[in-house]
Amino acid sequence: MFDELSWKAQAHPLQQVADDIWQLRLPLPYALDHVNVYLIHGDQGWTIVDCGLNTAQGRTVWEGAFKQLHIGPNSVEQIVLTHIHPDHFGLAGWLQVRFSSAEKQVPVWVSAEEHHFFESLWARIGTAENEAESKGYYTRCGFPLEEGEKVRKATVRTGEHTLPHPKFSVLDEAQPLKMGDRVWQQVPAAGHSDGQVIFYDAADRVFLSGDQLLMKITPNVGRWPNSELGVLERYFESLKALKSFDVRMAFPGHKWLIGDWQQRLAEMEQHHAERLSTTLDAVTKTPGIDVNHVSKYVFRLGDLDIHQARFAIAETLAHLDLLQAQGAIQQNLEDGVWRYHV
Repeated sequence: MFDELSWKAQAHPLQQVADDIWQLRLPLPYALDHVNVYLIHGDQGWTIVDCGLNTAQGRTVWEGAFKQLHIGPNSVEQIVLTHIHPDHFGLAGWLQVRFSSAEKQVPVWVSAEEHHFFESLWARIGTAENEAESKGYYTRCGFPLEEGEKVRKATVRTGEHTLPHPKFSVLDEAQPLKMGDRVWQQVPAAGHSDGQVIFYDAADRVFLSGDQLLMKITPNVGRWPNSELGVLERYFESLKALKSFDVRMAFPGHKWLIGDWQQRLAEMEQHHAERLSTTLDAVTKTPGIDVNHVSKYVFRLGDLDIHQARFAIAETLAHLDLLQAQGAIQQNLEDGVWRYHV
């Protein structure tokens, strides 16, 4: 069993978590200061699952792992991405170039929906059209204009840490995927990112669970400028579906390994039930409140940095959307700002 104390005691970012699977902890320049990626070994070579953000520190950690595991120029068979968030795909292009040759390009696999998400956001980041979408979103959320501009610039800087972009290959999600010598079922896991795919090995009862389920912290489930309505509903549907899996261990994208799958699923449902109650309480106490001020009520926004604040806004909006869909609150557009009433 892996727990918080053993995870914090790890002296090296590379840890073997199964006979053929290694977890690599890569640094992130945020309050959540790491992302877990995985290397799976098989007869045909190595599969890399998720990549980290493209920073000098991240590349250095990767090079150390390659040296420790004796991963040479022709050793990587494929790169597989659970979802297209920068901390999970940012180094995919660098890794693809590093391990490809004139004879063979290492594929970077992603779901069709996540590839569309990439095209709609990260391939367009910093354009005038993207800037207008971002400005409109934060304005409607009641976020101060100057703060919204800081968030937009920070997002552009984050986008720079995903370059060079790889050439993607799109997964056939109806088919099992061989990674290493294991055969993995592809499991859609919407909510945190709507096209996220996580991977289940029924023979060993293990999940590569991406960011759908995490220990200690909860994955962000938010509505962003290019999200469809119903984000939180889709996350709840995913949690319900994931209860049917027999899991002895899950390998997540952050924090330590998940030993009690069912308990953590239940804790996620309880967390969001409480968050919905707090969100409704904010609207009840302050008729006409906007998304920004609900997020301050829920998250103590003054204690958060710009990176955290944008996640708080998106998650707050997702909870407001669900309450509106349930008929508990109403949303009105007043002077260009979404305002909420019971």
